[in-house]
Amino acid sequence: MRLVWATLGLFVVAGVPMAWGEEFREYWEFRYLSALPGGGFGVTPQGRVGFDGAIQLNVPVAYTPCQGNYVAGYWSASTEPREIHVGSEGAEINGTGLVAAGFGKPERGIFVANMVTSRRGESAYNAQVQLTSDNFDKPAFAIGVVDWSGRRDRYTNLIGRGGDCRSFYGVATGRLGSDRNFVYLTLGFGNGRFNNSLFGGVSWPASDRLTVFGEYDGFNVNAGVAYSHRSRFDRGRWNVVLTGAVVDMNRPEVGACLTYAPEY
Repeated sequence: MRLVWATLGLFVVAGVPMAWGEEFREYWEFRYLSALPGGGFGVTPQGRVGFDGAIQLNVPVAYTPCQGNYVAGYWSASTEPREIHVGSEGAEINGTGLVAAGFGKPERGIFVANMVTSRRGESAYNAQVQLTSDNFDKPAFAIGVVDWSGRRDRYTNLIGRGGDCRSFYGVATGRLGSDRNFVYLTLGFGNGRFNNSLFGGVSWPASDRLTVFGEYDGFNVNAGVAYSHRSRFDRGRWNVVLTGAVVDMNRPEVGACLTYAPEY
Protein backbone atom coordinates (compact mmCIF):
# COMPACT_ATOMS: atom_id res chain seq x y z
CA MET A 1 0.00 0.00 0.00
CA ARG A 2 2.91 2.37 0.52
CA LEU A 3 3.73 2.08 -3.18
CA VAL A 4 0.09 2.89 -4.02
CA TRP A 5 -0.12 6.07 -1.95
CA ALA A 6 3.33 7.26 -2.96
CA THR A 7 2.52 6.86 -6.66
CA LEU A 8 -0.83 8.64 -6.37
CA GLY A 9 0.74 11.46 -4.37
CA LEU A 10 3.43 11.93 -6.99
CA PHE A 11 0.80 12.47 -9.71
CA VAL A 12 -1.04 15.04 -7.60
CA VAL A 13 2.12 17.06 -6.93
CA ALA A 14 3.44 16.83 -10.50
CA GLY A 15 0.19 17.13 -12.41
CA VAL A 16 0.75 20.60 -13.90
CA PRO A 17 2.45 20.55 -17.32
CA MET A 18 5.05 23.11 -18.37
CA ALA A 19 4.02 26.05 -20.52
CA TRP A 20 2.56 24.88 -23.84
CA GLY A 21 4.95 25.37 -26.71
CA GLU A 22 8.08 25.80 -24.59
CA GLU A 23 10.89 23.75 -26.11
CA PHE A 24 12.78 21.22 -24.02
CA ARG A 25 16.32 22.52 -23.52
CA GLU A 26 17.62 20.03 -20.96
CA TYR A 27 18.02 16.30 -21.68
CA TRP A 28 15.99 16.87 -24.85
CA GLU A 29 16.96 13.49 -26.32
CA PHE A 30 15.60 11.69 -23.25
CA ARG A 31 12.24 13.39 -22.78
CA TYR A 32 10.13 11.34 -25.18
CA LEU A 33 11.06 7.68 -24.65
CA SER A 34 12.92 5.94 -21.84
CA ALA A 35 14.58 3.21 -23.99
CA LEU A 36 14.36 1.19 -20.78
CA PRO A 37 12.18 -1.79 -19.73
CA GLY A 38 8.50 -1.02 -20.33
CA GLY A 39 9.22 1.97 -22.58
CA GLY A 40 6.64 1.40 -25.33
CA PHE A 41 6.44 -2.37 -24.84
CA GLY A 42 5.24 -4.71 -22.12
CA VAL A 43 7.33 -6.63 -19.61
CA THR A 44 5.78 -9.26 -17.34
CA PRO A 45 6.89 -9.82 -13.74
CA GLN A 46 8.79 -12.87 -15.03
CA GLY A 47 10.74 -10.78 -17.56
CA ARG A 48 8.93 -11.73 -20.79
CA VAL A 49 8.53 -8.95 -23.38
CA GLY A 50 5.52 -8.41 -25.64
CA PHE A 51 2.16 -6.86 -24.84
CA ASP A 52 1.43 -8.49 -21.50
CA GLY A 53 2.84 -6.84 -18.38
CA ALA A 54 3.58 -3.24 -17.41
CA ILE A 55 3.82 -0.63 -20.19
CA GLN A 56 4.94 2.98 -19.80
CA LEU A 57 6.57 5.52 -22.13
CA ASN A 58 9.34 7.56 -20.54
CA VAL A 59 9.84 5.89 -17.17
CA PRO A 60 11.29 2.41 -16.58
CA VAL A 61 9.44 -0.43 -14.89
CA ALA A 62 11.26 -2.75 -12.50
CA TYR A 63 10.29 -5.90 -14.42
CA THR A 64 13.39 -6.62 -16.50
CA PRO A 65 13.66 -8.71 -19.70
CA CYS A 66 15.59 -11.94 -19.15
CA GLN A 67 17.57 -14.27 -21.42
CA GLY A 68 16.20 -14.67 -24.95
CA ASN A 69 14.00 -11.54 -25.02
CA TYR A 70 14.58 -8.90 -27.70
CA VAL A 71 13.02 -5.56 -28.66
CA ALA A 72 13.46 -3.26 -31.68
CA GLY A 73 11.37 -0.19 -32.42
CA TYR A 74 11.06 3.45 -33.40
CA TRP A 75 9.07 6.32 -31.89
CA SER A 76 8.45 9.75 -33.42
CA ALA A 77 7.36 12.72 -31.32
CA SER A 78 6.38 16.24 -32.32
CA THR A 79 8.18 19.16 -30.68
CA GLU A 80 5.20 21.34 -31.61
CA PRO A 81 2.11 21.21 -29.37
CA ARG A 82 -0.98 19.47 -30.77
CA GLU A 83 0.64 18.69 -34.15
CA ILE A 84 1.57 15.20 -35.30
CA HIS A 85 4.87 14.82 -37.14
CA VAL A 86 6.28 11.45 -38.15
CA GLY A 87 9.85 11.15 -39.35
CA SER A 88 13.45 10.67 -38.29
CA GLU A 89 14.87 14.21 -38.32
CA GLY A 90 13.87 17.87 -38.38
CA ALA A 91 13.27 20.81 -36.07
CA GLU A 92 9.70 19.68 -35.41
CA ILE A 93 10.56 15.99 -34.78
CA ASN A 94 12.27 14.13 -31.96
CA GLY A 95 12.76 10.51 -33.00
CA THR A 96 14.11 7.62 -30.93
CA GLY A 97 15.15 4.16 -32.07
CA LEU A 98 15.73 1.17 -29.81
CA VAL A 99 17.49 -2.16 -30.13
CA ALA A 100 17.64 -4.11 -26.87
CA ALA A 101 18.16 -7.56 -25.40
CA GLY A 102 17.58 -9.34 -22.12
CA PHE A 103 19.95 -11.62 -20.25
CA GLY A 104 19.90 -13.57 -17.01
CA LYS A 105 17.18 -15.60 -15.32
CA PRO A 106 13.43 -14.82 -15.06
CA GLU A 107 12.73 -12.29 -12.27
CA ARG A 108 16.46 -11.45 -12.21
CA GLY A 109 16.85 -10.09 -15.71
CA ILE A 110 19.61 -7.90 -17.12
CA PHE A 111 18.58 -5.43 -19.85
CA VAL A 112 21.01 -3.78 -22.28
CA ALA A 113 19.87 -1.24 -24.88
CA ASN A 114 21.21 0.81 -27.75
CA MET A 115 19.14 4.02 -27.83
CA VAL A 116 19.49 5.67 -31.25
CA THR A 117 18.83 9.42 -31.19
CA SER A 118 19.32 10.42 -34.86
CA ARG A 119 19.71 9.07 -38.40
CA ARG A 120 23.48 9.27 -37.86
CA GLY A 121 23.24 6.97 -34.87
CA GLU A 122 24.40 9.14 -31.96
CA SER A 123 23.61 6.35 -29.53
CA ALA A 124 23.18 6.28 -25.79
CA TYR A 125 23.67 2.95 -24.05
CA ASN A 126 21.35 1.99 -21.20
CA ALA A 127 21.18 -0.94 -18.78
CA GLN A 128 19.00 -2.26 -15.96
CA VAL A 129 19.35 -5.12 -13.45
CA GLN A 130 16.42 -6.60 -11.49
CA LEU A 131 17.25 -7.37 -7.86
CA THR A 132 13.96 -8.64 -6.37
CA SER A 133 10.77 -10.22 -7.72
CA ASP A 134 7.10 -9.15 -7.50
CA ASN A 135 4.95 -11.52 -5.43
CA PHE A 136 1.86 -9.23 -5.09
CA ASP A 137 2.79 -8.52 -1.45
CA LYS A 138 6.06 -6.78 -2.30
CA PRO A 139 7.02 -5.03 -5.55
CA ALA A 140 9.94 -5.91 -7.78
CA PHE A 141 12.97 -3.63 -7.52
CA ALA A 142 15.64 -2.80 -10.09
CA ILE A 143 18.52 -0.40 -10.58
CA GLY A 144 19.76 1.05 -13.84
CA VAL A 145 21.82 3.57 -15.73
CA VAL A 146 21.03 5.77 -18.74
CA ASP A 147 23.80 6.75 -21.19
CA TRP A 148 26.43 4.90 -19.18
CA SER A 149 29.26 6.06 -21.47
CA GLY A 150 28.21 9.73 -21.31
CA ARG A 151 27.87 10.12 -25.09
CA ARG A 152 24.93 12.54 -25.26
CA ASP A 153 24.70 16.25 -24.34
CA ARG A 154 22.57 17.70 -21.58
CA TYR A 155 21.70 21.11 -23.09
CA THR A 156 20.56 21.97 -26.61
CA ASN A 157 22.51 25.24 -26.66
CA LEU A 158 25.78 23.68 -25.42
CA ILE A 159 26.19 20.69 -27.72
CA GLY A 160 29.61 19.13 -27.24
CA ARG A 161 30.39 21.15 -24.11
CA GLY A 162 27.31 21.02 -21.92
CA GLY A 163 27.98 17.95 -19.80
CA ASP A 164 26.89 14.38 -20.41
CA CYS A 165 23.59 12.67 -19.64
CA ARG A 166 24.79 9.72 -17.54
CA SER A 167 21.99 9.08 -15.03
CA PHE A 168 21.38 6.47 -12.33
CA TYR A 169 18.08 5.32 -10.87
CA GLY A 170 16.25 2.79 -8.74
CA VAL A 171 12.67 1.71 -9.44
CA ALA A 172 9.96 -0.48 -7.91
CA THR A 173 6.95 -1.96 -9.75
CA GLY A 174 4.05 -3.87 -8.22
CA ARG A 175 0.47 -4.93 -8.87
CA LEU A 176 -2.66 -3.63 -7.16
CA GLY A 177 -5.85 -5.69 -7.41
CA SER A 178 -6.79 -9.31 -7.93
CA ASP A 179 -5.18 -11.95 -10.15
CA ARG A 180 -7.63 -11.10 -12.96
CA ASN A 181 -8.22 -7.37 -12.49
CA PHE A 182 -5.30 -5.16 -11.47
CA VAL A 183 -3.10 -2.21 -12.38
CA TYR A 184 0.69 -1.94 -12.39
CA LEU A 185 2.17 0.81 -10.22
CA THR A 186 5.72 2.08 -10.64
CA LEU A 187 7.70 4.44 -8.41
CA GLY A 188 11.37 5.36 -8.58
CA PHE A 189 14.04 7.98 -8.02
CA GLY A 190 16.83 9.06 -10.33
CA ASN A 191 19.35 11.79 -10.98
CA GLY A 192 20.28 13.46 -14.26
CA ARG A 193 17.60 12.91 -16.90
CA PHE A 194 15.14 12.10 -14.07
CA ASN A 195 15.71 15.63 -12.72
CA ASN A 196 17.05 14.37 -9.35
CA SER A 197 13.45 13.57 -8.57
CA LEU A 198 10.86 10.92 -7.92
CA PHE A 199 9.18 9.47 -11.00
CA GLY A 200 6.25 7.12 -11.32
CA GLY A 201 3.62 5.55 -13.52
CA VAL A 202 0.34 3.66 -13.68
CA SER A 203 -0.35 0.99 -16.33
CA TRP A 204 -3.86 -0.44 -16.72
CA PRO A 205 -4.56 -3.47 -18.95
CA ALA A 206 -7.93 -2.18 -20.20
CA SER A 207 -8.56 -5.18 -22.47
CA ASP A 208 -6.65 -8.07 -23.99
CA ARG A 209 -5.35 -5.76 -26.77
CA LEU A 210 -5.32 -2.31 -25.13
CA THR A 211 -3.31 -0.82 -22.25
CA VAL A 212 -3.76 2.71 -20.88
CA PHE A 213 -0.89 4.38 -19.03
CA GLY A 214 0.02 7.64 -17.30
CA GLU A 215 3.28 8.79 -15.74
CA TYR A 216 5.46 11.53 -14.32
CA ASP A 217 9.04 11.28 -15.62
CA GLY A 218 10.73 13.79 -13.31
CA PHE A 219 10.03 16.68 -15.68
CA ASN A 220 6.62 16.14 -17.28
CA VAL A 221 3.32 14.29 -17.04
CA ASN A 222 2.74 11.97 -20.01
CA ALA A 223 -0.14 9.68 -20.95
CA GLY A 224 -1.09 7.31 -23.72
CA VAL A 225 -2.31 3.95 -24.95
CA ALA A 226 -0.64 0.85 -26.33
CA TYR A 227 -2.29 -1.56 -28.75
CA SER A 228 -1.35 -5.07 -29.88
CA HIS A 229 -2.61 -7.17 -32.80
CA ARG A 230 -2.16 -10.20 -30.52
CA SER A 231 -4.04 -10.78 -27.30
CA ARG A 232 -1.96 -10.32 -24.17
CA PHE A 233 -2.88 -13.94 -23.40
CA ASP A 234 -1.33 -15.17 -26.67
CA ARG A 235 2.07 -16.66 -25.86
CA GLY A 236 3.40 -16.45 -29.41
CA ARG A 237 7.04 -15.52 -29.71
CA TRP A 238 6.63 -12.48 -31.98
CA ASN A 239 4.49 -9.42 -31.37
CA VAL A 240 4.06 -5.86 -32.63
CA VAL A 241 3.11 -3.16 -30.11
CA LEU A 242 1.79 0.24 -31.28
CA THR A 243 1.91 3.30 -29.04
CA GLY A 244 0.08 6.63 -29.15
CA ALA A 245 0.84 9.19 -26.44
CA VAL A 246 1.14 12.83 -25.46
CA VAL A 247 4.34 14.07 -23.82
CA ASP A 248 3.92 16.93 -21.35
CA MET A 249 0.21 16.42 -22.14
CA ASN A 250 0.50 18.35 -25.42
CA ARG A 251 3.18 16.87 -27.72
CA PRO A 252 1.88 13.91 -29.77
CA GLU A 253 4.03 10.81 -30.10
CA VAL A 254 3.51 7.59 -32.06
CA GLY A 255 5.65 4.49 -32.20
CA ALA A 256 5.88 0.81 -33.02
CA CYS A 257 8.11 -1.97 -31.81
CA LEU A 258 8.72 -5.61 -32.60
CA THR A 259 9.25 -7.96 -29.67
CA TYR A 260 10.51 -11.51 -29.46
CA ALA A 261 10.16 -13.71 -26.38
CA PRO A 262 10.96 -17.40 -25.93
CA GLU A 263 8.22 -19.84 -25.02
CA TYR A 264 8.59 -20.70 -21.36
